[in-house]
Amino acid sequence: MDVASQIDPTADFGRATSYPGAVHTSVGGVGHNIARAARLLGADTALVAALGQDAYGASIADELTAVGVDTRFLQYPGAGARTAVYNALHGPDGDLIAAVADMGINQLASTSHIEGAFQELNPAVVGLDANLPSLALASALLQARACRACTVFEPTSVPKCTSVLAALSAIERSSAAPAIADLVHVATPNGLELRRLAAAAIELGLVAGAPAAAAVDEMAERHYSLDAGILRDAMTVFPVFQVLVVKLGKDGAVVLSPSPRNRHQPLVRHIPPLAVGPVVNSNGAGDSLVGAVLAMLHRRPALLTQEGHLDLSPGDIDSIVRRAQRAAILALGSASAISDQLHPRLLDKD
Repeated sequence: MDVASQIDPTADFGRATSYPGAVHTSVGGVGHNIARAARLLGADTALVAALGQDAYGASIADELTAVGVDTRFLQYPGAGARTAVYNALHGPDGDLIAAVADMGINQLASTSHIEGAFQELNPAVVGLDANLPSLALASALLQARACRACTVFEPTSVPKCTSVLAALSAIERSSAAPAIADLVHVATPNGLELRRLAAAAIELGLVAGAPAAAAVDEMAERHYSLDAGILRDAMTVFPVFQVLVVKLGKDGAVVLSPSPRNRHQPLVRHIPPLAVGPVVNSNGAGDSLVGAVLAMLHRRPALLTQEGHLDLSPGDIDSIVRRAQRAAILALGSASAISDQLHPRLLDKD
């Protein structure tokens, strides 16, 4: 559940005190937001998540059902488990000041429950977020591979984003493990999450290290508008994720995907931002973009090659990201994390 507070623009902001403003409660959470956005944008969607047996849990299940999300695989761990709550405080300009995330219930996610959902749904596209513990993420990635499903990982936050790397590390150490580079097809970090992912990938030995400074400098010269640190970190983790979509907020996005000539070499592009109107809150913009990516992937009949690689050209990927920005912009102008104005037509044209 999302509880979003915004300080009134007329307030004398800056002191440690209470402020006049508006408080808005809505169904939220990264998994919910992504599932809701994907469904509103036309994808057949099911949510696999843990809820408490409380008023928030009942409200979430009802709202998901109302928009047509399949709720058969919602899990209720039992008494004492509270539905996850994200409590955010936004400044007068809509920017996030601070937030408290009560997400302990996600640690109770059952791998057997996840496996059962995969076996019944046999999905073509799977969205995963870092609220899941690494063991559950590992199970989901292996189940997705067995289904030949395209996987999209949303890192969620700086403290949580490395859970996917822990999952990949555990898979790599197991017997008869698949190549970890074949398991996460798209990752969607922001700049801060990307920095943490790059450091953790080196720490865990999943990558050899950061690219040579000369290689980063050469790339920065080609893309003079991009921060060299972003390029370095993106090039560092590129061997782990097949496609990287780095969300840069008002600066658009950076996309890395395999070069058509050599899939081990990254092809880097900058996707410029679209025009943004008045910002009400920034809480669901990233989730809306990811939901739109999932919805557009869902439209394609065959996503993976026989080897398990994402079968999209650089132009296809860039088109997906450009269209997905429209969903993010609608979220910025909405009091709710996911705008009710989302519609499949939003994604129809580049």
